[in-house]
Amino acid sequence: MIKFVVFDLDDTLFNGTLLVEKARKASVQMMIKYGLPVEEEYAIKILNEVVLEFGSNSESHLDNLMIRLQNDPKVKLSESYNINKYAAAGIMGYHREKVKHFKPFKDVIKTLEKLRNNGIKSAIITDGSPKKQYEKILRMKIEDLLDEIIISDEVAARKPNPFLFELFLEKHNLKPEEVIYIGDRVDKDITPAKTVGMITILIHRGTKYDPNITKQKYKIKPDYHVNNLYDLSTVIKVENKKSEQNGKE
Repeated sequence: MIKFVVFDLDDTLFNGTLLVEKARKASVQMMIKYGLPVEEEYAIKILNEVVLEFGSNSESHLDNLMIRLQNDPKVKLSESYNINKYAAAGIMGYHREKVKHFKPFKDVIKTLEKLRNNGIKSAIITDGSPKKQYEKILRMKIEDLLDEIIISDEVAARKPNPFLFELFLEKHNLKPEEVIYIGDRVDKDITPAKTVGMITILIHRGTKYDPNITKQKYKIKPDYHVNNLYDLSTVIKVENKKSEQNGKE
């Protein structure tokens, strides 16, 4: 019987792809507003390169953007342009924009409430900086509907390391078949969850890692595919029926 449903966070419970795209653009626009002499499209391109090269959890993206622009022969940005000033302007733009997009998908709150009403617990297992991830959870106002939150950097392990999933099972004394894990990525969500034996659901949100968008093929296959969380109740019924049948054999 299903006792826990565990969710990824970014692009599973809210549109992280849209947030990042809009917020980075707002950062560059604010830097330009305060006098940075660079074309918006080019600056966004360089910022995206910096994020890719230094990792999404780096806190120095805007500083590195300024350093790149100072050394970029296409821009020839003078060293007189203060890195701290323009990084601060970029942060202003980023935070102003991101607040608009920290909203759960429409099916999230109702799904979490329904799970609780049916006696099934909910959790999140997510990668990232604890402060950043908790900010998302708090802004979406879903913390009170969750029974567990595991963030990679708090336990020094990141997906696809199955340690995160093993830790969850051990902490709650669960059998893998009693847990459903839902995520938007095959490589970092479905693969490690299946490795420990959890039931897996790949959710298709049309975001950047959605295989329907990327067309990337994977050897590992999820147990189920859904386009929204409203279909979760059907999966739970199917799995509970399987469990009952296995118990009778």
